Amino acid sequence: MPNFQKRETTIAIQTFSTRNSLAAEGARLFEREMACLFSVGLSLHSEADRPLTTDMLAYRGRRLQFASLRFSPHRTSASPQASSTQPRWLVTLQKDGEAEVSQSGRTSRVRPGDLFLLNLGEPFHIETGDITTHSVYLDAETLRRAIPDAASMTALPIATDAGPGAIFRAVSDEMFSMAPTLTEMTADRIADALPYALGVALSARIAEVPTCPTRLQVFHRERIRAYVVEHLQEPGLDADYIAQGVNLSSRYIYRLFASDALPLMKWVWAERLERCRQDLVARTLINRPVGEIAYGWGFSDVAHFSRAFKDRFGTTPTSYRKLYANGNRAA
Repeated sequence: MPNFQKRETTIAIQTFSTRNSLAAEGARLFEREMACLFSVGLSLHSEADRPLTTDMLAYRGRRLQFASLRFSPHRTSASPQASSTQPRWLVTLQKDGEAEVSQSGRTSRVRPGDLFLLNLGEPFHIETGDITTHSVYLDAETLRRAIPDAASMTALPIATDAGPGAIFRAVSDEMFSMAPTLTEMTADRIADALPYALGVALSARIAEVPTCPTRLQVFHRERIRAYVVEHLQEPGLDADYIAQGVNLSSRYIYRLFASDALPLMKWVWAERLERCRQDLVARTLINRPVGEIAYGWGFSDVAHFSRAFKDRFGTTPTSYRKLYANGNRAA
């Protein structure tokens, strides 16, 4: 009798490009494509005199999803309007060009050969020149099981030219090389292994911290961050307010965040400024006064808010909004 064997299918491959689209539509088309392919909510902006162009080769397995992308200069942030029902983390290996990435009060310059990690469920900001990247989208729960302290490692550049980072780079490069022939079964196994390969790469950064946080400390940090994000609009949000809300002492909370690039309350300010920045350019809020937006995110002094905004983004809130509005009209 003939021996019929079920042939394992290969993962789906899809291409996308904005090069044949109208200049004004490129960013929005890419946002919709990312939401469709990877359940990721993004908001992209580019300069009026150079609209966004991008090329993407996307690979979508049952559990393994990754993409090779090429971009012109642009800014990317978490989209406040789009939320994924499937929480994701982004791991990006910078192949060409440089980028500035920010999340959780940390801002870093990423150069070719570096990788970085972002929680796509939390606010972030990326600003780039012309770049080429290899990006992998990982399930949040799977990643946290492999790397309990992942939240403390976002927006940090990890070198991959040597040392532990080179292991993840080798795995990633080989995965992209064999992508056209990857079967679903092999892709599932790679999806299981990738978070642990990433953990090896991050170990170089973890080793720089004098003492690694315990699982309980990581749990408390994530709980505190979640509480802060939920109460950012409260004007009285300070260390004592947070401590009371999470039933911990303010002294212990300060100690939990002592090794971070930004102290706890400066991180709170950074989060508020990012939310204000997003509201300033949101189409539905374009007529809302700057002061009202500032008060809405917990700032009690508009002048102080304007100075802090200019220090963070290089221009005043009003000028930032006008620049964005002019860019949209020009596009």
